[in-house]
Amino acid sequence: MWGKKAKKQQEEENQKLQNNNQEEYNILKPKTIKELIAPSGIDASNIDHLEIISNTKRYARSFFVSSLPRMATFPELFRDLYLFGDVNTSIYINPVPEAKSQNELNRVINQLETERIVAADRGNINKQSTIGQKRYEAEQLRDEIAAGFNKLFEASIVSTLFAYSLEDLDKFTNLLATEMSKSLVSVKSAWAMQEEAFKSNLPLMDNKLKKMHTFDRRSMGTVFPFTTSEVGHSTRSSIRI
Repeated sequence: MWGKKAKKQQEEENQKLQNNNQEEYNILKPKTIKELIAPSGIDASNIDHLEIISNTKRYARSFFVSSLPRMATFPELFRDLYLFGDVNTSIYINPVPEAKSQNELNRVINQLETERIVAADRGNINKQSTIGQKRYEAEQLRDEIAAGFNKLFEASIVSTLFAYSLEDLDKFTNLLATEMSKSLVSVKSAWAMQEEAFKSNLPLMDNKLKKMHTFDRRSMGTVFPFTTSEVGHSTRSSIRI
């Protein structure tokens, strides 16, 4: 009887020791990847930036490309945006169906022809010549799409800039805008839409801004250098946007 009681007591002590070891293991258990990369919280109450609350507070400001040059050089269009400091950039590319492309280009051609006639009636030769050139380019693009040599795409470019202080964030914002203006690309802060823009720049494939630009197949190559893994190329060629 005494041996059974001592054996039972020994089993209880072993069970307690095992539970203590399990609790210690749970305390020392390594964190998951999600726990390591996810911040403690994000303050989206500001109208032109976000505050990422973690061990070290960071500030983030998201932008979208608002205007593009008429001519671009491969691959110089967004080089400064890709290589600028602590910045993340996402590009959403959606192909436009051929039928929609044809209808949109026909509408543009008719609109340009109307403007050209008005300019001719007013004797504005310079404007008439400029509009005539645009109409010719639109007709050429329409014919290329009809023949299957070209295609239209809608693209949205969103970037998020990070800094460890609000003063640095403002300084980097002005510097980024200056660098992008050298290639005639305008970037605008997603005013009052910082949360939507930040989410659009996450790897979730969910574009909440919908700030779109239309590219053809050739000009789409200036957005990202598909032919090489490097953001650069030994030769350059002008491509129309």
